[in-house]
Amino acid sequence: MKIKILITGASGYIGSCLYFYLKQKFRVLGVDKINNKFKLIKKCDLTNSKKLDRFLRKEKPNLIVHLAAQSLVDETINKNKYYLNNVVATKNLVNVMKKNNLNNLIFSSTAALYKYNNKVLNEKSRINPKSTYARTKNECEKIIRNSKINSIILRFFNVCSSLQLKKKIIGEFHNPETHLIPTIVYKNLLKQQIYVYGNNYKTKDGTCVRDYVHIKDICNAIEKSIKFLLMSQNNFEIINIGSSSKKTNFEILDTVKKITNISNNFKIVKRRKGDVDFLTCSIVKAKKKLQWKPIYSNIKNIIKDEIKWVNYLINNKKFRKFKNYL
Repeated sequence: MKIKILITGASGYIGSCLYFYLKQKFRVLGVDKINNKFKLIKKCDLTNSKKLDRFLRKEKPNLIVHLAAQSLVDETINKNKYYLNNVVATKNLVNVMKKNNLNNLIFSSTAALYKYNNKVLNEKSRINPKSTYARTKNECEKIIRNSKINSIILRFFNVCSSLQLKKKIIGEFHNPETHLIPTIVYKNLLKQQIYVYGNNYKTKDGTCVRDYVHIKDICNAIEKSIKFLLMSQNNFEIINIGSSSKKTNFEILDTVKKITNISNNFKIVKRRKGDVDFLTCSIVKAKKKLQWKPIYSNIKNIIKDEIKWVNYLINNKKFRKFKNYL
């Protein structure tokens, strides 16, 4: 019998990509609190501990990949939503797992936990979360660490692009969209105004430097984490998952322009509050512990796959909304 993997937040961007990626290799069950487009994904709200208990007691997965979260970094969102959907949901999940003797957990965390220091970040870099999102993710990490459950915390950097499996294509479709690469690609193809938030950072061209990792590499990192956990006991690891790339906003713009052969209609505006000059990570531990390395995260490959996804959205009349910070 195949190993059963449960994915929480399975109708989100990473969750839906991972669901179809892992289905080829494991028995996969997806849950989400919202009604979703995939009939195979069941409805389950992690903030309801009694229903969660009944659900896990019935399904008894070998391992849970916990992706469900209030993940949009937006300080205008009610802080109670972050606490409920991140901290309370994670606390419920851990408690119900222990009650039902379920001992394997992979948790998606974030690079936003780290204190900014203008250096390549490793897992021992200082923690100093600023946003409500990052602070609640930090609380979740503490809950998991103290639970003594066999677990891996993956701190993702900038996850992007789309996943193509046979005839299916899955990508990022937030509403509103705030992430750089999907915004630039979409607006470039439709010849819309692109905003560059600041050009006076301490970088080679004055725009922010970030670490971008392809969604397929993320799925592969989670698969390798699953195999690592199931072969071990009483483990607790925190591992950065990025690509160690160092791409500026202007380099992203230029790459999109070269691939699409469409000039970018961009305007430089004031910096956004909280944006740092440089955010990239060391993946030495991921290579050593998980035998993982990014294969698909070349920036040209990321953008080409994002273009395929954006064309799919446009062809299916699914139009993006954006939040502009002006």
